[in-house]
Order: sequence, then structure tokens, then C-alpha cells
Amino acid sequence: MNVKGMTYSLIEGQDEKQVYWIEKGESVQIGQTYETIRLEKTSHQSILVREQELVSEKIGNRTIRLTMDAESYAPLEFVEYQEGVQTVHALYRTDEVVITRGNEQSVLPIRKKSVDLFSIELLLRVLPLAVDSTLSFSGFSAVSGREVPIQVQPLRYDLLMTESGEHLETLCVHVAFGERVQYYWIDPVKRELLKQSSQIADGVSLEFRR
Repeated sequence: MNVKGMTYSLIEGQDEKQVYWIEKGESVQIGQTYETIRLEKTSHQSILVREQELVSEKIGNRTIRLTMDAESYAPLEFVEYQEGVQTVHALYRTDEVVITRGNEQSVLPIRKKSVDLFSIELLLRVLPLAVDSTLSFSGFSAVSGREVPIQVQPLRYDLLMTESGEHLETLCVHVAFGERVQYYWIDPVKRELLKQSSQIADGVSLEFRR
């Protein structure tokens, strides 16, 4: 995906969200996420690093680290740890990705300008989103090893109450990862992601709230 020249500047920083399991109308907090986004510079490249730690007894502890080119948002490297053990390592190249799981390694072809699925929350903060517009691009899941078509569709403005009790006007965005759908609520002024919701089973949803 070529986004150079069409994005807002990304704000580095830290974020914490509460994780809720919603079943049959009942909402129960089951964990937290802690996230850091920072910019690193080498002699020839500026790199964005997104790190997220999920802490939850119900759905497990997980840490993900994604690095990407700071100008094009092209993925460079993806690493996942579950319960402190590395489960997936993906090294991106121009038209292929090298994935390592334990002692097994595979090399898979990918489309040029594909984005890593873990970067979508970051991209939603920098892309110029407008109600009734649609953005489509190709994504790749390092966890499943599959390419996934992504469609981003801003739906409407919603008044959202944050975990601190503050009411904010947000942009509600529908994102389809193939047949899987997630909803995001974004502060259009500060370009911050305040809420994420997805259905993970019949009658069961998972929400991340700030």
C-alpha cells in the first residue's frame, strides 16, 4: 500500500486499554493491553516500532512487536510471543516473507505494497478517513501465513464514553478482513484509537476500551 504523502503525522506514545468479554449482554473485564509506538532512525531509514502486550488469564498473555518503514508503512519484521515463548517470527522482503515457527521455516510470496494485519490500528490513525468513503488494500497475516483483503469504511460519528467517564465525539469505522469484521472508534481530532470491537463467536464479543 502506497500511503506516502496522503497520511497524517503519527504521534508516538503509550496507550493502555481494558479488555472486556461480552456474552449474552453481560460485560466482564478480562485483561489489559499496554502499547508503545516509537520512531527509530538508522543511517538510511526511519522505522516505526509498535509493541503491544496483552495480559489476560482468560485468553492468554501475548506480546507482539512489529517494525515498519516510517514513510511507506511497509512491514519489516513481526514477532509474536505467547506466555513468554516466541511463536511466530516473520521477516518481510519486497515480494516475499520468511516465517519461522519453532524449528520450521517457510518462504511465502506476498503482493507488493501489502500491509501487516497488526498495523491496521496504526494506519487507521494516520489515513484521511471520511464518512461514506472506502479504502481497499491487501494485508498479510504473519500468524496464519495468509493474504487477506482489507476494506476500511468509515460509517458515522458516535458519542462515546471512555473508561474515565469522558464523552467524546468519535468516528466509527467498519473494517473487513476478508469475511471477519471489526469496528473501531477513533478520536478524529487527536487521531487516537479509543475502542475496538469484534465478534469472536455466536453471541460473544471482545472489546478493547480506553
